[in-house]
Amino acid sequence: MESSILELVVTKFHPEAKDTVVLELRHPQQQPLPPFTSGSHLEVHLANGLVRHYSLLNSPSESSRYVIAVGLATETRGGSQYIHHHIRVGDRLKVRQPRNNFPLVDTDEYCFIAGGIGITPILSMIHWCVENHKKWRLIYALRNKQRASFYEHLQAFGSENIHYHFNDENQHQHLNVEQIIASVSEKEHVYCCGPNSLMQSVQQASQHLEKQRIHFEWFSAPTPVLEQSEINTSDSFTLKLKRSGKEIQVMADQSILDALEQEGFELPFSCRAGICRTCETTVCSGTPDHQDMILTDEERDSNQTMLICVSRAKSEIIELDL
Repeated sequence: MESSILELVVTKFHPEAKDTVVLELRHPQQQPLPPFTSGSHLEVHLANGLVRHYSLLNSPSESSRYVIAVGLATETRGGSQYIHHHIRVGDRLKVRQPRNNFPLVDTDEYCFIAGGIGITPILSMIHWCVENHKKWRLIYALRNKQRASFYEHLQAFGSENIHYHFNDENQHQHLNVEQIIASVSEKEHVYCCGPNSLMQSVQQASQHLEKQRIHFEWFSAPTPVLEQSEINTSDSFTLKLKRSGKEIQVMADQSILDALEQEGFELPFSCRAGICRTCETTVCSGTPDHQDMILTDEERDSNQTMLICVSRAKSEIIELDL
């Protein structure tokens, strides 16, 4: 087994809100777990062959356990359904050590905007803020109170910092994102996680703010954003593999990962949506067509790496370190 893969025991499994369960994972021999930072996620390898990512919601100061929450999604490939229906206390799960694509910048003030299960990484961030005496506020949007995961937990932090928006108590109106963004102070960093519709609204409303102050954790690639891309992806291109010397033609309807798998290559991947870094690959030459939701503007401009599960090439030939 890879050194970065851990086999942990499910020590707690309980419902938290409607269609949401919480899992606590510990080392079988009660050993300390690899440390993590707020915003980190755990890559969970399920027995049915699926690999899924779940945000760690507990405090980074805790070294003996990882805690995740899983919302039951009906229109998925089955990861959440498998956990809800088959995982119980005493079971063992293989996980990859925590990674962070949603890091918390150390600043003076934070505005957290969460929707639904998107509260999970935000909860870990709130723990950190409280422990480090940082100023923070949370806007938590849900369809109704029955779906408010960690309501009592959050109330323990102090209700003065938290605003709940329940659609059914507001004439079924969604959260007024424009009003919230307009209230953001000059010092606040905005962290948003939740349904794509919420995050795209925040993204649109915050365009006047400095990019480095707005942070997102995407659960899936926002299709409308990709459809509006100005990049031409209609042409095929040549993929050169530096280490093997092989050349592969990537067709117009393929990702680089698709083309590599068609040629028999087995490469690490997880999301196939450009929302994790599992498939990140070094670029040797050529210009990537970045279509992921993870790389920063600086990382994209450097063209040093690309996520091959969704990204293609702007140049006729692109060479990767494979």
